[in-house]
Amino acid sequence: MSDIQYHKKTPKIKTILTILILCLISALLNTVLSSFISGIARFPLYLDTVFTVAVCFTAGLVPGILTGLFSISFSPLVTPYLLGVPAVITLGGFLFFPCVIAELFLVYFFHKKMQSRERVFLEMPSLHNFIGIAARLLMLAALACMAISILGGLIDYIITHLPLLRPNYPEDTFKLGLLVNNVPLLAAAIFSRIPINIVDRFIVVFGGFGVSLLYRKFLVEN
Repeated sequence: MSDIQYHKKTPKIKTILTILILCLISALLNTVLSSFISGIARFPLYLDTVFTVAVCFTAGLVPGILTGLFSISFSPLVTPYLLGVPAVITLGGFLFFPCVIAELFLVYFFHKKMQSRERVFLEMPSLHNFIGIAARLLMLAALACMAISILGGLIDYIITHLPLLRPNYPEDTFKLGLLVNNVPLLAAAIFSRIPINIVDRFIVVFGGFGVSLLYRKFLVEN
């Protein structure tokens, strides 16, 4: 291999390795943050994809999906240690992975549409330049809320008919109230998620975008 070929390949390999490390670190941060918020602090939120979304904003769809896979793989290892719960309880996270995929496709699509405004904001950071980005992030958060509520409700409905150990989820209180009022189980599983996801996806989308700015700076420096 010539010196020119070597120097062409080395930066690419270094970038791939850096992104892979970023995916692994982000997955660990996802697990720790989610365990703290819902398990230790007892806030009725998930916040389990903040850093997954950040990676998608930073490096694209495939690294985002990889981070999501790492996150659900780390959960049975990290969450029981942090919360003192059986590892088998965390395995249900694998069934909800389609929700992560749906969210990442939305993030990827919206990010492509807002890159011109994003470049302006990064070159001239100001509240005025951020407003255009914020409007699109709000739309993204709203669509992610609806998509994840519907898809998550469908998955939860299926889980209730399977012989699986189901942990308590933040939306269970809302769902119980709906079931008491004779709302069908599937509808209750979907509608009970909306109040949680309105707040959750707002934090995930805006927080993920903010973290991605730090990630991009890190990638440039490395």
